[in-house]
Amino acid sequence: MTIISSIAVATDFSPGANAAVERAVQLAVAHGVSLRVLHSFDVGAWHSLRDVFDVQRLSLGPPPDVQMQQHPTDLAASLETRTGLEVEARFSVGDAASAINAYVMAHATSLLVIGSRAEPAILGLGSTASKVVLSPTCPVLMVRSTESRTCDKVLSAVDMRDVWKRVADFAVTLFPAAHHHLLYAVDPAPQSAWWRGDVAKETIGLLHDSMHEQALRQLEQLAQHLTEKAIHPVTVEVVDDVPARAIVERAAALLADCVAVGHHGQGTVVGRLLGSMAQHVLHHTLRDVLVVP
Repeated sequence: MTIISSIAVATDFSPGANAAVERAVQLAVAHGVSLRVLHSFDVGAWHSLRDVFDVQRLSLGPPPDVQMQQHPTDLAASLETRTGLEVEARFSVGDAASAINAYVMAHATSLLVIGSRAEPAILGLGSTASKVVLSPTCPVLMVRSTESRTCDKVLSAVDMRDVWKRVADFAVTLFPAAHHHLLYAVDPAPQSAWWRGDVAKETIGLLHDSMHEQALRQLEQLAQHLTEKAIHPVTVEVVDDVPARAIVERAAALLADCVAVGHHGQGTVVGRLLGSMAQHVLHHTLRDVLVVP
């Protein structure tokens, strides 16, 4: 059984990061868990600034790393006062993505929340978000929405492999009060390949119908299981389309607040890299995206 026991949120105090912090606070309050605020000071960027601006003026007052360390500490104290949560600030010096991944690997973290980029209304991912989600060790929620309202609709992209079942299960666990919709997209490319061969059109049609019926039956069974832990009945849908495109388009049509996808990357010597479908969704939707490894 999936349990949310701790949440970490990364911030650089940009508008996108501020939205991520608010979403993380909302989830921490809902699940009654502690919150860790992560911030890393990039010394390399500071050295670049010193080459451009007046070093003497920039050197007045406390060193920049000392100044920046105070920001997450103040934020944590403010959040504790406002919410009653246990909030801890974690400050590090160095590359932000490396620091975030190091923290998640060293601590039992149920969820990492991070802004998609400094300006959340722009498609795509910033450099830190891209590096963090490339090979995550825990579920990652990429936040785009700056609205403080709760997540009402979640679209989970699934098929019948275990990783995608984990996607739907974690999404329901994280957002139990939301309306959940499971989407299974049947890629028409294999059918086109069969048609170009010697397979009769009638046979292709029968295979297609059988695939749809089997997918719908399995989705309904999964939805019935998930409905036991959700407030609203979980709905299902099977469509004929390229999965990446179908997910983005159906999320927009359903006005989903969040899209849940599996990491589904290929194995490498350093782990599993983000799959192309998940990358497409992350770069082509303005919804929050939950990536489950």
